Amino acid sequence: MQLIIALALWGLVGALAIGTRRRTDQSILYAAVMIAVSLTLNIDAVYFATDGLLGGRNYADLPANLLLLLGVYFLSRAILRASSPKRARAADRPFLIGAIVTASLMVTTFVFIDAPTSSGSFMKDFGHQPAAAAYSVIQFTYLGIVVALTGTICLRFAGRMSTPARRLGFRIVGAGCGAAVLTVLSVVGMDLAHVFGAMPLVALFASAYNVLNTAAILLLCLGLSLPPILGWVSKRIDRRNLQGVLPDLTRIWNDVSAQHVELGDETYRHTPGTASRDVDTVVHRTLVEIRDALLFDPRARDRLTDEDLALLTATETHIGAQSASA
Repeated sequence: MQLIIALALWGLVGALAIGTRRRTDQSILYAAVMIAVSLTLNIDAVYFATDGLLGGRNYADLPANLLLLLGVYFLSRAILRASSPKRARAADRPFLIGAIVTASLMVTTFVFIDAPTSSGSFMKDFGHQPAAAAYSVIQFTYLGIVVALTGTICLRFAGRMSTPARRLGFRIVGAGCGAAVLTVLSVVGMDLAHVFGAMPLVALFASAYNVLNTAAILLLCLGLSLPPILGWVSKRIDRRNLQGVLPDLTRIWNDVSAQHVELGDETYRHTPGTASRDVDTVVHRTLVEIRDALLFDPRARDRLTDEDLALLTATETHIGAQSASA
């Protein structure tokens, strides 16, 4: 299960990397990398190898959890900025202060945990210690508050997103945040039950945690990866469609600009597309030059059929819709 979660997170990193050029703020990608590294360290083989390099006393657990803390902070901030910039500004300072205070308390409590040997189940082996329980409860309380607020705002503002993919993505993220809140409650319940020696409750909360944690991670990864993946697919389809209409546009361009070429007008002494391999740019420039030619010589319109005019209108509408959703 740890491997599946890690693979899902690295898949999210790959999906977010698709839209790197279009995003000015890359914090959501950096957050995904931090969370992916953190949860990759939960894989036993990776954890034991890393902890062995640090002395074999579970020192690797602290940086792994601090990375998770920072990753969730940056991820929530990025999601809030995308959904409601006003709410993001209001929450940014409290979230940051909370992250700093939580990290400081985690480091402090970790010092008092007696964990002399590497363990692939840190809280199961050492969670009976009050310091270990405090270490976990402090971390997950902060995470629970952050994801609860983030999920609430995602669901509230999902309908205002600019594209269907983003609207669906934000709703799935909201559901993932809900599952994450329940995961936090199961962890806190597990920690408290362990300290007080209520082992049947520990087993009950552990069973809930396994299901809820997996559901939360998979929902969050799906919701966050949908917009860039669907956007990439949509752009590929759009480019293929534009590539398909380009020969007809070139023919129309030749028809309406032929007279100007014969008169020696330098504006039309080239073939559309010779200066760029970007079909979006080529099609847009060709449309502009066709409209310019028609304005310069309205009689050139007589050379075009109704199908030609319909193609021009449809392509212009499509290009405009692309620009509006970018």
